Amino acid sequence: MSKALQEKIEELFQATKDLMSLEEIKPHCDRFNEWLNEQNYSEATLGTKFSAYGFYKKFKNLDLKPGENAEVIAKHDAEGNVKGHELKHYVPLLCGLNKQQWDERNQSTRVIDRLENSTEIDPDSYLEVTGKLLASDDPHELAVGLIAATGRRPHEIIARAKFAAIKDKPYHVKFEGQGKKRGDKPVFEIATLFPADYVIKALARLRKESSTQSLLQEVAKGSPSITKQNIEIDNRRGQSLRRVVRTYFGDKGQKTPVLAFRYGDDQDNNKALRAAYAVLATERDCHGSYGAKILYASRILGHFTPQIQDDRVLGKLATSAGYSDYYVTKPVRFVEVDVEKLANVKASVSDLEKVKELQKLWGFPGQKEVVHRLLQSMDHIQSLERRLVESQQKIVHLQEVITVYEKQVVELQQQNQRLKEESQVMSQQPQITPVSEASTVESTGVPSESRIDKLEAQTARLEQMMQQMMEMMSSGAATATKPQEEVATVPQEKPETGRKLPEPKPEIDWGGISNEQLRNMKAPGAVEEKIYRAFRAIADYNDNAPSNNDRWYIGSVTLSSVSGCNRQAVGDWVKTHQLTVDDHNNKYALGQYHNKRHKGVEITDLVKLWE
Repeated sequence: MSKALQEKIEELFQATKDLMSLEEIKPHCDRFNEWLNEQNYSEATLGTKFSAYGFYKKFKNLDLKPGENAEVIAKHDAEGNVKGHELKHYVPLLCGLNKQQWDERNQSTRVIDRLENSTEIDPDSYLEVTGKLLASDDPHELAVGLIAATGRRPHEIIARAKFAAIKDKPYHVKFEGQGKKRGDKPVFEIATLFPADYVIKALARLRKESSTQSLLQEVAKGSPSITKQNIEIDNRRGQSLRRVVRTYFGDKGQKTPVLAFRYGDDQDNNKALRAAYAVLATERDCHGSYGAKILYASRILGHFTPQIQDDRVLGKLATSAGYSDYYVTKPVRFVEVDVEKLANVKASVSDLEKVKELQKLWGFPGQKEVVHRLLQSMDHIQSLERRLVESQQKIVHLQEVITVYEKQVVELQQQNQRLKEESQVMSQQPQITPVSEASTVESTGVPSESRIDKLEAQTARLEQMMQQMMEMMSSGAATATKPQEEVATVPQEKPETGRKLPEPKPEIDWGGISNEQLRNMKAPGAVEEKIYRAFRAIADYNDNAPSNNDRWYIGSVTLSSVSGCNRQAVGDWVKTHQLTVDDHNNKYALGQYHNKRHKGVEITDLVKLWE
C-alpha cells in the first residue's frame, strides 16, 4: 500500500509540475483524491506518508508563481494568530491535509497516556532473548537482536550504522549513521547492552549476509536519495523484523510476554525495543538525578546531539520523554559473552602471502578465519592418520586369522584325501560280511560316504570364508570390523553369477529441462523446479508491472496455481525459500490480502508457465 501511494505521488507530480493554471491542475488533483479515498488511510498515517515521500517538498521546490500555479496563504501560530504568509503550490492545497486536519492529527494524548500508565520490564528476560537473537544465523533475527541491544532504528542497523570501539569503555561505541537528522551526520557515543566488540562483530555478520547485500544493492539502484533508500529498506524489511519481534518478545493474546506491552499497544514492535533499550541502558549506566537520566537517555537515543552545548536545545528532551514509559525494579547487569581474544602469530613473508591467497580464495573477512580453517584441516588429517593406523592393525589381525584358516583347510584336505583312499580300498574288497553286521563298519571307525560328504562341505565352507575375507581386505580394512568369532560362524552366501549390481542413477540437471518435458514429470526434483519456475515467472511479471494494482502477492495459492503442484509441496518449498519470497513481497509492500483486489481475474490468466 505504501509503495502504491509513493507511485501515485510521483505520478501526480510528473503530471502537474509544468502546468500553470488552476483549471489544468485541478482535474489531476481530483483523480488523485478519488483514488486516495478508496485506500482508507487515516489522517495520521496520511500525514506521515506525505512527509516521508516528499509530497510537500516536491512542489515547494518548483518555481512558484501566484495566480498561475500557486496561492498566497496565511501562516498561524499555536494560538491561531496570523504570523505571516507563504506561497504554496495548488497541488498541496488541493490534495494535502488542511489546517484543521493537521491540528487533529497532531493533537494527541498517546504519549501522556503512556507516561501515566508506565510498564515494568524484567531486564534478565529481555537480555536473555536478545542474546539468542544476536547469536542467530538468520538475518532477520540477528537484525532484531542488534536493534534490541543498541536501540537503533531498522534502516540504521541494516544499512547506515557504523560502530567503533572506544578504549576503556567495553560497553559503549561511537555511532554514526543516525536517521531522521535532515542532512546532519552526527557521530556520538551510545551504550550497548552487550559487549561492544561482540555487537560490532554481529553487525559485520549481518552486513556480509547475502540477502542483506542484495537488498542494499537493489535499494541503491532505485534512488540516489538516502532518505528514500531508508524508507524503501523499512518497507521491505519492516514486516519481517516485526514478525521476529512479536515471536520472541510478545504478540497479541500473550498474557506474559517477554517484553510487557506498552500502554495502548497489543503487541511488541521495534519502537518498543528502542524504548526498552533506553531505560535499561540508562538504569545500568546513569545513577544520578531524574534530570541526569533523561539527558543521558536523550543522548544515547540520538535526540540530543548538539556539537556545542546549549541550553536552548534542551526542548528536544521532550522527544526522549516519549520513550520513558518503561521502568525497572531489578538491577540491570553487564552481560558477559565468551569472546576469544586475538593473539599475534609470526609467519614468514611467503607463508603470509599464502594465507592472504587462501583468505581471498575462501572469501573470509580476515586472516584469523584462515588460520582457524587450517587448524581444523590439521585436526581432520590427524583423525585420518589414526583411522589409517587402526585399519592397518585390523589388516594384520585378519592376515593372522587367514593363516590359521589356511592350515585348517590343508589339514582337512589331507584328511579328506586319506578317507577317499580308504574308501576305494574297502570298495575293492569282497563283500563277505553279513548284512546284519553292516552297521558295525561305521562304528569301528571305517569311513562312510556321508562322512566324506560332510568333510567336503566343511572344506568348501572354509574356502568360501577365506575368499570372503580376502575380498574384504582388498576393498579396505574398514569393512572388517566384526569380531573374529562372528566371521568364523556366519558364512555368507556367494552372489549369484551373472547378476549385475544396479548402477547408480545419474543426477538430473532439472534446470536444463524444457517446460514441455518438465510439465508432466512427477519426481521430487521436478516438482521443486516447477515451483521455482512459477516463482520466477510471477516475480518477473511483478517487476514489469506498472503499479501495485497489477502486481500479485506470492504465496502458496499463486505458486500452486501457476506451477500446477499440490499445496503441500508448495508449502514445503515456501518454508525452505521463505527469505527469498519475503524479500520479493516486501519489495513492493505486498501483503497476504493484496490479491483480493484482483476480482474476477486469475493469476493463470496473466502468468502462463506451461504455454
